[in-house]
Amino acid sequence: MFVDFVVIFEYQKPISVQEYKSMVEGGGQVKDGELKNRRILIKNLEDDTVIADTVILRFNSVSKSVMISADSLPEKKSYNISAMIFMDQRLFEFCGTIRGAAVENEVEVFLGKSKTKESRTRTRYPISLEGNIKGVYIDAKEVSLHKSIHIKTINMSASGVLLQADVGCFDIGEIFSLVLEIQEGVLEMQCEVVRIQGGGNTPQDEGVQAGSLREEYGCRIRETRFDLGKGKA
Repeated sequence: MFVDFVVIFEYQKPISVQEYKSMVEGGGQVKDGELKNRRILIKNLEDDTVIADTVILRFNSVSKSVMISADSLPEKKSYNISAMIFMDQRLFEFCGTIRGAAVENEVEVFLGKSKTKESRTRTRYPISLEGNIKGVYIDAKEVSLHKSIHIKTINMSASGVLLQADVGCFDIGEIFSLVLEIQEGVLEMQCEVVRIQGGGNTPQDEGVQAGSLREEYGCRIRETRFDLGKGKA
């Protein structure tokens, strides 16, 4: 059994699935320190609900598994799962299993084979983040906005993001630069709008003027950059 990751967000030199597989099979070069304390978001594939948003306690290179706190799960039982792990320079997605047994208040998450990025049934994770559009692309060149556009993410998948912004901000085919602050750092993405749908009136959103109409924009992630350690305190 090998850990077969799909690279979702790439920063600096990209790493392929085959390269990562070779690392894991070629002598345990994935060390405990590389995964310890990393955020892991786990989704139950049976009912499509998030069952844990926690951190990795340690990595077992022999069983190709990670340990999480048993308290992070709503029930101590077996699950078929998909998950994302937030690494220093990349965000990985994989499928796996939880077998339910808790030992010393820890549960083992076995890392199985990942879905491919081309899968049309790739998992969407409900990740709600505030962010800003800092620029748009015209003739392949980024043009900075005098006033950034505030957005809120609704969910993310292996290759896309659904976000909410004011009506009329974008047209299909437009490309923009999105900056999101997360606990682990600052995530900057180049996105292309592929779908627009009505999102309704959301006066309760932080930073949004009361009564402002909102639209939902389905976007394909084209490029990313992750700056570690510059996120929320």
